[in-house]
Amino acid sequence: MTRAAQETKPTKTAWISLPDRNISPTRMTIAYSVGVAVMALLFLAAYFLLDNIIVEQRDAAQRIHVIEQQRVLSQRIALLSTDLYVGDTSTGEALQDAVTRMERLQDTLSGKADPAARQLTAAEHELYFGGNAPLDAEVRSFLDDTRRFMAATTMSAGDEAYKALQHHSRDLLLPALDRAAALFAEQADARIAQARVAQQVLLAALLLALVLEALLIFRPMVTKIRLYKAHLYEMATRDPLTGLANRRQFDEYANREFRLARRTAKPLSMAICDIDQFQKINDKHGRAVGDAVLRRFGELAARILRDTDIISRVGGEEFALALPVMNLHGAMIIAEKLRRGIAEDRSDNLPPFTICVGVAVSEHGDKKMDDLLQRADSALQMAKSEGQNRISCLNRPMTEKPTPSDAPQHTDIAS
Repeated sequence: MTRAAQETKPTKTAWISLPDRNISPTRMTIAYSVGVAVMALLFLAAYFLLDNIIVEQRDAAQRIHVIEQQRVLSQRIALLSTDLYVGDTSTGEALQDAVTRMERLQDTLSGKADPAARQLTAAEHELYFGGNAPLDAEVRSFLDDTRRFMAATTMSAGDEAYKALQHHSRDLLLPALDRAAALFAEQADARIAQARVAQQVLLAALLLALVLEALLIFRPMVTKIRLYKAHLYEMATRDPLTGLANRRQFDEYANREFRLARRTAKPLSMAICDIDQFQKINDKHGRAVGDAVLRRFGELAARILRDTDIISRVGGEEFALALPVMNLHGAMIIAEKLRRGIAEDRSDNLPPFTICVGVAVSEHGDKKMDDLLQRADSALQMAKSEGQNRISCLNRPMTEKPTPSDAPQHTDIAS
């Protein structure tokens, strides 16, 4: 028997359990929906986390950029003031523009220009508005000194304002702006660290959700589908009463073995069994007892046959056996064991019953598997015509005219 045939051939009396009916499709659908919802929430959380990181980094970059612009503008104001102080009046307009831009940037940082802008953190608010020298006051004091210098009408007033703005620019404002830039960078790094922790937690939650879904949802779902698939295969290939192969499966297996026998020149035997007087058993004991007799026959036959053999219920009380790599002598031995085992069986609550068996073996003249089955069926009819509890065999195709030496052979065993 080939490997492919062994892999696809079912066992003789295999029963496949039905899927657990406690796991209802509704519950599985709800569990699947909950799993999908959890995954959707986690993906949304990941999206909003990434969006928050982008916003945080944008705000941090904007604030650091503003601080850097203020540093440049404070130096520009100091240089332009020096030019104006030495008499270059052409720098007045540029100086006024620098003051206006720096004041607008300060309003942006403090939230005056856009109340909807992101609020300062506690540390940033303390730097700008708390302590003895808040940065907001320093910037605005520097700008006020610059405006007083630009508006001075006397030499003494101009000298005083010029010295004050230069002092602010060099000794007070630049160090304060440096502290602000460092603070913003530190705050940005802290937020990045928090976002990284949140990202790791979210990733762990996502992986945990995937594992739980695989174990609690998809694994039971796949198992249920596999069981239903096996059950559907059983329904398509098994006789529901006896659990034996049905005619469809028997034909598929027997045709494959017949082709293999022709290709390898090895014998293939077929046997047809019929329960004697089965209708009388039904009439006398009832259909339930008749069904039990059929099941009992399948159990006893399965014990006798090899793993490579197959038995099928092909009619009401008729069964077919395919015996690969079995010559006529071996098939007759199997048939005799089966006949004797049935006749000697005394099952509780079951009436005694017997069988007739017709046996045939493949020969060179067989063109298809039905030729062999027809010969086995003819042997069965021969056995039944001579009584009950008998076996008979034919060893020539029905299309050939038998010679005296090839006459049908049968074994008569009295009831």
